[in-house]
Amino acid sequence: MGAVFAAQAGANGLEQRIDSLMQSRYGEDEPGAAVLIMKGDDVLFERYYGIADMETREPISSKTTFNIASVSKQFTVVGAMTLQQKGLFNMGDTVARYFPEWESEIWQKVTFKHLASHTSGVPDTRDRSSREACVYADDSVSMSYIPHLSELAFEPGTYYDYINPTFIIMANAMERVTGTPFVQYQQKEIFDRCRMTKTYYFDPKAVVPHQSHAYVPDENGEWKQYDYGEETFFATRPDGGIYSTARDMAKWEKALREGVVLNQHYLMRAYQPVISVADSPLCDYQRRPNTYYALGWFVDKTPGFPTKVYHTGDNGGYQAYVAKYPEHDVAIIVLENRNDNDRWSMAVEVDAILKDAGVFAD
Repeated sequence: MGAVFAAQAGANGLEQRIDSLMQSRYGEDEPGAAVLIMKGDDVLFERYYGIADMETREPISSKTTFNIASVSKQFTVVGAMTLQQKGLFNMGDTVARYFPEWESEIWQKVTFKHLASHTSGVPDTRDRSSREACVYADDSVSMSYIPHLSELAFEPGTYYDYINPTFIIMANAMERVTGTPFVQYQQKEIFDRCRMTKTYYFDPKAVVPHQSHAYVPDENGEWKQYDYGEETFFATRPDGGIYSTARDMAKWEKALREGVVLNQHYLMRAYQPVISVADSPLCDYQRRPNTYYALGWFVDKTPGFPTKVYHTGDNGGYQAYVAKYPEHDVAIIVLENRNDNDRWSMAVEVDAILKDAGVFAD
C-alpha cells in the first residue's frame, strides 16, 4: 500500500502544497532547510531549499548536515535505555547511585527519569559571567556547577522546567557504567546500528564536508553567521551537539519503529507522557495546550489529530523540528539553518496538509 499511497499523495496535491509552504519560507539565495516527510518506508516529500554556507555558496542538499540541537536529547535517552535493556542501568535509579561522591542529599531524590523528563528540580545556575567562556563551554564546563548543588528549585516530579545540563549528567553516568566515552558509545550503539553514516557529535576541531553554518539576519537584512564562536553553550553534546542530515534522521525514525536499538516496550515508555507542559508555571518552552513531556520527547494530543511525538531544537541560528505520528508510521523532518521563521505555525500547517491528504486515514 505504501508505494500506492505515495503516488496518491502526489496526485492529491500534498507535494505541491508542502512545496508552496516551504518556498514561502526560504529564498533561493538565503539560508534554508532540508524537508523530508515519510510514511512507513515511503518518502512522501523530500526537497532542499536555500544555501548551506553563505561564504562558499554551497546549496543545501541531501548531504548537508545541520545541528539538530535539542533533538539530540532523545539520542541520549535511547542510549541510556539500551543499557537498561542490558540490565546495566535503570531510568528509575537515583543520581546518587552513580555519583556517590556528590555530597548533597538532593541526589538521593533525583532520578534519571526526572532528568529525562525535565522534572528534576535541578536549577540552571551555570556561570554566565564570562561571555567568552559561555561561547566555548563544553560538556565539563557546562556541568561543573552541578556536583556542588545543595538545593533544588522544586520537589522532583512535580513540575516541568526545561533544562539542558541534566542530560550531561545522564551521559556521564553512561560512561561510568560502560567504561566507554559517551560519544564513542553512541557512535557504536546508536549511529552505526542505525546506519546513520552522516551523523556525528560536533567537534570544533573537525572539518566535515557539507556541514552547514547557521545564520540570523542583522539590522541591515544581511545574513550573519551565528553558530559555534558566536552563540552561548553551542558545543555541549548530550543535550544538543548532534549534526545530521534529513535522510539520516529518516533512518533514525525507521530504526526506532523497527526496534533496531530499543524494543517496543522501552520505546513506548520513552513516548509515554510524564508531565504536562501546558500547566507549567516555571517554563514556557513549547508550553501550549495538550502538550506533555515524556522521556526525551514532547507529546502533543491536539483534538482531531492522532497523538504526535516530537522535539524541537534551537541552537544559534539553527532550528529543528522532528515529529512522528507513531499510530500511522508518519515522520516529519525539517532542519533549518536560520531561525527567523515561525516554526510552530509551519508545523501546524504541515499537519493540516497531511490530514487533508488522508495520511492519517488508515
